[in-house]
Amino acid sequence: MIAILRRGKGKHYWRNLLLFAALTVLVGTVAGGVWLARTRAMALVHPGRTQPACTPADRGVARWEEVRFSSPDNLQLAGWFIPPDPQSDGVTLVFIHGLGGNRGGLLDEAMMLTRHGYGALLPDLRNHGQSQGTVTTLGYTEVEDVRGAVAYLLARPEVNPERIGLVGSSMGGALAIRAAARIPEVRAVVAQSAFSSLEENINEGVHALTGLSPFPFAPLVVWFGEREAGLRIRQVRPVDDVAQIAPRAILLIHGEQDPVVDVSNSLRLYEAAQEPKALYLIPNAGHGGLLAADPAEFERRVVGFLDVHLRGR
Repeated sequence: MIAILRRGKGKHYWRNLLLFAALTVLVGTVAGGVWLARTRAMALVHPGRTQPACTPADRGVARWEEVRFSSPDNLQLAGWFIPPDPQSDGVTLVFIHGLGGNRGGLLDEAMMLTRHGYGALLPDLRNHGQSQGTVTTLGYTEVEDVRGAVAYLLARPEVNPERIGLVGSSMGGALAIRAAARIPEVRAVVAQSAFSSLEENINEGVHALTGLSPFPFAPLVVWFGEREAGLRIRQVRPVDDVAQIAPRAILLIHGEQDPVVDVSNSLRLYEAAQEPKALYLIPNAGHGGLLAADPAEFERRVVGFLDVHLRGR
Protein backbone atom coordinates (compact mmCIF):
# COMPACT_ATOMS: atom_id res chain seq x y z
CA MET A 1 0.00 0.00 0.00
CA ILE A 2 2.87 2.40 0.80
CA ALA A 3 4.38 1.68 -2.59
CA ILE A 4 1.05 2.49 -4.25
CA LEU A 5 0.92 5.80 -2.43
CA ARG A 6 4.42 6.69 -3.53
CA ARG A 7 3.65 5.94 -7.17
CA GLY A 8 0.29 7.68 -7.16
CA LYS A 9 -0.17 11.05 -8.80
CA GLY A 10 -3.04 13.49 -8.95
CA LYS A 11 -6.51 12.19 -8.18
CA HIS A 12 -5.22 8.61 -8.06
CA TYR A 13 -2.84 9.58 -5.30
CA TRP A 14 -5.62 11.08 -3.17
CA ARG A 15 -7.94 8.17 -3.87
CA ASN A 16 -5.28 5.71 -2.73
CA LEU A 17 -4.50 7.85 0.30
CA LEU A 18 -8.15 7.85 1.31
CA LEU A 19 -8.33 4.09 0.76
CA PHE A 20 -5.27 3.59 2.93
CA ALA A 21 -6.75 5.79 5.67
CA ALA A 22 -10.08 3.92 5.53
CA LEU A 23 -8.35 0.56 5.80
CA THR A 24 -6.29 1.82 8.71
CA VAL A 25 -9.41 2.96 10.54
CA LEU A 26 -11.15 -0.35 9.75
CA VAL A 27 -8.24 -2.44 11.02
CA GLY A 28 -7.98 -0.27 14.13
CA THR A 29 -11.71 -0.57 14.81
CA VAL A 30 -11.67 -4.35 14.42
CA ALA A 31 -8.55 -4.71 16.58
CA GLY A 32 -10.05 -2.43 19.21
CA GLY A 33 -13.30 -4.37 19.16
CA VAL A 34 -11.49 -7.68 19.58
CA TRP A 35 -9.51 -6.24 22.49
CA LEU A 36 -12.70 -4.92 24.11
CA ALA A 37 -14.42 -8.28 23.60
CA ARG A 38 -11.56 -10.16 25.24
CA THR A 39 -11.38 -7.63 28.09
CA ARG A 40 -15.12 -7.96 28.71
CA ALA A 41 -14.91 -11.76 28.64
CA MET A 42 -12.05 -11.78 31.16
CA ALA A 43 -14.01 -9.47 33.47
CA LEU A 44 -16.95 -11.87 33.38
CA VAL A 45 -15.03 -15.05 34.19
CA HIS A 46 -12.47 -13.38 36.49
CA PRO A 47 -14.44 -10.77 38.46
CA GLY A 48 -12.51 -8.89 41.12
CA ARG A 49 -12.96 -10.39 44.57
CA THR A 50 -14.81 -8.28 47.13
CA GLN A 51 -15.45 -8.70 50.85
CA PRO A 52 -18.53 -7.88 52.95
CA ALA A 53 -18.79 -4.39 54.39
CA CYS A 54 -20.43 -5.74 57.55
CA THR A 55 -21.37 -8.99 59.27
CA PRO A 56 -24.60 -10.26 60.85
CA ALA A 57 -23.19 -9.13 64.21
CA ASP A 58 -23.10 -5.57 62.89
CA ARG A 59 -26.83 -5.91 62.23
CA GLY A 60 -27.54 -7.06 65.78
CA VAL A 61 -27.74 -10.81 65.13
CA ALA A 62 -26.64 -12.74 68.23
CA ARG A 63 -26.76 -16.29 66.86
CA TRP A 64 -24.72 -16.78 63.72
CA GLU A 65 -21.63 -18.70 62.56
CA GLU A 66 -18.76 -18.45 60.12
CA VAL A 67 -19.01 -21.74 58.23
CA ARG A 68 -17.12 -23.75 55.62
CA PHE A 69 -18.55 -26.46 53.42
CA SER A 70 -17.59 -28.27 50.21
CA SER A 71 -19.13 -28.30 46.77
CA PRO A 72 -19.54 -31.74 45.15
CA ASP A 73 -16.56 -30.92 42.92
CA ASN A 74 -14.39 -30.37 46.01
CA LEU A 75 -14.10 -26.62 46.35
CA GLN A 76 -14.12 -25.18 49.86
CA LEU A 77 -16.78 -22.48 50.17
CA ALA A 78 -17.14 -19.88 52.90
CA GLY A 79 -20.33 -18.44 54.31
CA TRP A 80 -22.45 -17.28 57.22
CA PHE A 81 -25.12 -19.43 58.82
CA ILE A 82 -27.95 -17.90 60.83
CA PRO A 83 -30.06 -20.70 62.33
CA PRO A 84 -33.84 -20.49 62.11
CA ASP A 85 -35.77 -19.34 65.14
CA PRO A 86 -35.77 -22.35 67.52
CA GLN A 87 -39.44 -21.70 68.22
CA SER A 88 -40.31 -21.83 64.51
CA ASP A 89 -40.58 -24.60 61.92
CA GLY A 90 -36.93 -24.85 60.77
CA VAL A 91 -37.53 -23.03 57.48
CA THR A 92 -34.21 -21.89 55.98
CA LEU A 93 -33.07 -20.05 52.84
CA VAL A 94 -29.85 -19.98 50.82
CA PHE A 95 -29.04 -16.43 49.65
CA ILE A 96 -27.09 -16.30 46.37
CA HIS A 97 -25.21 -13.12 45.43
CA GLY A 98 -24.46 -11.76 41.98
CA LEU A 99 -21.35 -11.53 39.81
CA GLY A 100 -18.47 -9.86 41.63
CA GLY A 101 -20.43 -9.85 44.88
CA ASN A 102 -20.05 -11.71 48.15
CA ARG A 103 -22.06 -13.20 51.01
CA GLY A 104 -22.96 -9.71 52.26
CA GLY A 105 -24.81 -8.81 49.06
CA LEU A 106 -28.17 -10.09 50.28
CA LEU A 107 -27.66 -9.51 53.98
CA ASP A 108 -30.49 -6.93 54.10
CA GLU A 109 -32.93 -9.43 52.58
CA ALA A 110 -31.71 -12.11 54.98
CA MET A 111 -32.19 -9.81 57.97
CA MET A 112 -35.70 -9.03 56.83
CA LEU A 113 -36.58 -12.71 56.67
CA THR A 114 -34.86 -13.73 59.90
CA ARG A 115 -37.24 -11.33 61.67
CA HIS A 116 -39.98 -13.71 60.53
CA GLY A 117 -38.22 -16.78 61.90
CA TYR A 118 -36.38 -17.86 58.75
CA GLY A 119 -32.85 -19.27 58.92
CA ALA A 120 -30.25 -18.15 56.41
CA LEU A 121 -27.12 -19.51 54.74
CA LEU A 122 -25.19 -16.81 52.88
CA PRO A 123 -22.27 -18.33 50.95
CA ASP A 124 -19.52 -16.82 48.84
CA LEU A 125 -19.80 -18.49 45.44
CA ARG A 126 -16.68 -20.03 43.91
CA ASN A 127 -14.07 -17.50 42.83
CA HIS A 128 -15.77 -14.90 45.06
CA GLY A 129 -15.15 -13.61 48.55
CA GLN A 130 -13.27 -16.16 50.66
CA SER A 131 -14.27 -19.26 48.69
CA GLN A 132 -11.92 -21.32 46.57
CA GLY A 133 -11.97 -21.30 42.78
CA THR A 134 -10.22 -19.45 39.98
CA VAL A 135 -12.93 -19.02 37.36
CA THR A 136 -16.57 -17.99 37.26
CA THR A 137 -18.94 -19.66 34.80
CA LEU A 138 -21.92 -17.32 35.28
CA GLY A 139 -24.26 -19.95 36.68
CA TYR A 140 -22.99 -23.13 35.02
CA THR A 141 -20.73 -24.93 37.52
CA GLU A 142 -21.98 -22.68 40.34
CA VAL A 143 -24.96 -25.02 40.53
CA GLU A 144 -22.54 -27.26 42.44
CA ASP A 145 -22.03 -24.48 45.00
CA VAL A 146 -25.77 -24.39 45.65
CA ARG A 147 -25.85 -28.17 45.80
CA GLY A 148 -23.14 -28.03 48.45
CA ALA A 149 -25.04 -25.34 50.38
CA VAL A 150 -28.23 -27.41 50.40
CA ALA A 151 -26.30 -30.49 51.53
CA TYR A 152 -24.84 -28.42 54.37
CA LEU A 153 -28.33 -27.36 55.47
CA LEU A 154 -29.59 -30.94 55.31
CA ALA A 155 -26.88 -31.88 57.82
CA ARG A 156 -27.91 -29.17 60.30
CA PRO A 157 -30.37 -30.42 62.94
CA GLU A 158 -31.97 -26.96 63.21
CA VAL A 159 -33.08 -27.03 59.57
CA ASN A 160 -36.30 -28.63 58.37
CA PRO A 161 -35.29 -30.59 55.23
CA GLU A 162 -38.79 -30.10 53.80
CA ARG A 163 -38.55 -26.30 54.06
CA ILE A 164 -35.46 -25.13 52.18
CA GLY A 165 -35.65 -22.32 49.63
CA LEU A 166 -33.36 -20.17 47.47
CA VAL A 167 -33.16 -16.39 47.16
CA GLY A 168 -30.85 -15.06 44.42
CA SER A 169 -30.08 -11.75 42.78
CA SER A 170 -28.81 -11.00 39.25
CA MET A 171 -26.46 -13.88 38.34
CA GLY A 172 -27.55 -15.38 41.66
CA GLY A 173 -31.17 -15.19 40.56
CA ALA A 174 -30.41 -17.01 37.32
CA LEU A 175 -28.36 -19.53 39.30
CA ALA A 176 -31.21 -20.07 41.76
CA ILE A 177 -33.46 -21.04 38.85
CA ARG A 178 -30.90 -23.41 37.34
CA ALA A 179 -30.13 -24.95 40.73
CA ALA A 180 -33.76 -25.46 41.75
CA ALA A 181 -34.42 -27.27 38.47
CA ARG A 182 -31.68 -29.75 39.42
CA ILE A 183 -31.98 -30.01 43.23
CA PRO A 184 -35.28 -31.53 44.34
CA GLU A 185 -34.76 -30.57 47.99
CA VAL A 186 -35.32 -26.92 47.04
CA ARG A 187 -38.98 -26.16 47.70
CA ALA A 188 -39.32 -22.53 46.56
CA VAL A 189 -37.35 -19.86 44.68
CA VAL A 190 -37.19 -16.08 44.81
CA ALA A 191 -35.22 -14.76 41.80
CA GLN A 192 -34.41 -11.05 41.63
CA SER A 193 -33.16 -9.29 38.48
CA ALA A 194 -32.41 -12.62 36.81
CA PHE A 195 -31.39 -12.98 33.17
CA SER A 196 -33.27 -15.43 30.97
CA SER A 197 -30.34 -16.29 28.68
CA LEU A 198 -26.68 -15.47 29.17
CA GLU A 199 -25.89 -15.20 25.48
CA GLU A 200 -28.77 -12.83 24.73
CA ASN A 201 -27.78 -10.54 27.59
CA ILE A 202 -24.17 -10.45 26.44
CA ASN A 203 -25.53 -9.33 23.06
CA GLU A 204 -27.37 -6.45 24.71
CA GLY A 205 -24.58 -5.66 27.16
CA VAL A 206 -21.86 -5.34 24.53
CA HIS A 207 -23.75 -2.56 22.79
CA ALA A 208 -24.69 -0.80 26.05
CA LEU A 209 -21.17 -0.91 27.52
CA THR A 210 -19.02 -0.39 24.42
CA GLY A 211 -21.24 1.07 21.70
CA LEU A 212 -20.15 -1.78 19.43
CA SER A 213 -22.68 -3.77 17.46
CA PRO A 214 -23.75 -7.10 19.01
CA PHE A 215 -22.46 -8.88 15.90
CA PRO A 216 -19.64 -9.81 15.63
CA PHE A 217 -18.44 -8.55 19.02
CA ALA A 218 -20.88 -10.33 21.35
CA PRO A 219 -20.01 -13.75 19.88
CA LEU A 220 -16.36 -12.85 20.45
CA VAL A 221 -17.09 -12.18 24.14
CA VAL A 222 -18.71 -15.60 24.39
CA TRP A 223 -15.87 -17.25 22.43
CA PHE A 224 -13.15 -15.78 24.67
CA GLY A 225 -15.16 -16.51 27.81
CA GLU A 226 -15.82 -20.12 26.89
CA ARG A 227 -12.18 -20.79 26.18
CA GLU A 228 -11.08 -19.20 29.42
CA ALA A 229 -13.71 -21.06 31.46
CA GLY A 230 -13.31 -24.33 29.58
CA LEU A 231 -17.10 -24.63 29.30
CA ARG A 232 -19.91 -23.73 26.91
CA ILE A 233 -21.26 -20.90 29.03
CA ARG A 234 -23.84 -20.13 26.32
CA GLN A 235 -25.70 -23.12 27.79
CA VAL A 236 -26.63 -20.98 30.80
CA ARG A 237 -30.26 -20.45 29.83
CA PRO A 238 -32.55 -20.22 32.87
CA VAL A 239 -35.49 -19.75 30.50
CA ASP A 240 -35.02 -23.40 29.49
CA ASP A 241 -34.86 -24.54 33.14
CA VAL A 242 -37.59 -22.57 34.87
CA ALA A 243 -40.48 -24.85 33.90
CA GLN A 244 -38.75 -27.78 35.65
CA ILE A 245 -39.17 -26.07 39.04
CA ALA A 246 -42.92 -26.83 39.10
CA PRO A 247 -44.80 -27.99 41.08
CA ARG A 248 -42.54 -26.02 43.41
CA ALA A 249 -43.13 -22.27 43.41
CA ILE A 250 -41.13 -19.36 41.99
CA LEU A 251 -41.39 -15.62 42.59
CA LEU A 252 -39.70 -13.38 40.01
CA ILE A 253 -38.84 -9.81 41.07
CA HIS A 254 -37.46 -7.13 38.75
CA GLY A 255 -36.97 -3.38 38.65
CA GLU A 256 -38.69 -1.85 35.64
CA GLN A 257 -35.81 0.63 35.21
CA ASP A 258 -33.06 -2.02 35.31
CA PRO A 259 -30.23 -0.81 33.01
CA VAL A 260 -28.16 -4.01 33.34
CA VAL A 261 -30.64 -6.86 32.88
CA ASP A 262 -33.74 -5.56 31.15
CA VAL A 263 -37.08 -6.27 32.81
CA SER A 264 -38.09 -8.25 29.71
CA ASN A 265 -35.90 -11.07 31.06
CA SER A 266 -38.22 -11.68 34.01
CA LEU A 267 -41.23 -11.39 31.73
CA ARG A 268 -39.79 -14.17 29.54
CA LEU A 269 -38.99 -16.27 32.60
CA TYR A 270 -42.48 -15.78 34.00
CA GLU A 271 -44.06 -16.80 30.69
CA ALA A 272 -41.91 -19.95 30.55
CA ALA A 273 -42.52 -20.91 34.19
CA GLN A 274 -45.30 -23.23 35.27
CA GLU A 275 -47.68 -22.67 38.17
CA PRO A 276 -47.34 -21.89 41.00
CA LYS A 277 -45.57 -18.69 39.97
CA ALA A 278 -45.69 -14.97 40.81
CA LEU A 279 -44.24 -11.81 39.29
CA TYR A 280 -43.45 -8.62 41.18
CA LEU A 281 -42.30 -5.63 39.10
CA ILE A 282 -41.04 -2.53 40.94
CA PRO A 283 -41.70 0.61 38.88
CA ASN A 284 -38.89 2.92 40.02
CA ALA A 285 -36.19 0.34 40.79
CA GLY A 286 -33.02 -0.44 38.86
CA HIS A 287 -30.80 -3.52 38.97
CA GLY A 288 -30.01 -3.54 42.69
CA GLY A 289 -31.61 -2.15 45.82
CA LEU A 290 -35.00 -3.71 45.16
CA LEU A 291 -35.74 -4.04 48.87
CA ALA A 292 -34.82 -0.39 49.47
CA ALA A 293 -37.06 0.81 46.62
CA ASP A 294 -40.23 -0.10 48.55
CA PRO A 295 -39.35 -1.91 51.81
CA ALA A 296 -42.86 -2.46 53.12
CA GLU A 297 -44.28 -3.81 49.86
CA PHE A 298 -41.17 -5.90 49.17
CA GLU A 299 -41.43 -7.49 52.62
CA ARG A 300 -45.15 -8.12 52.22
CA ARG A 301 -44.72 -9.80 48.85
CA VAL A 302 -41.68 -11.93 49.67
CA VAL A 303 -42.74 -13.02 53.15
CA GLY A 304 -46.26 -13.74 51.91
CA PHE A 305 -44.95 -15.87 49.05
CA LEU A 306 -42.53 -17.86 51.21
CA ASP A 307 -44.99 -18.30 54.06
CA VAL A 308 -47.47 -19.90 51.65
CA HIS A 309 -45.07 -22.03 49.62
CA LEU A 310 -42.51 -23.02 52.26
CA ARG A 311 -44.60 -22.97 55.41
CA GLY A 312 -48.05 -23.77 54.10
CA ARG A 313 -49.59 -20.86 55.94
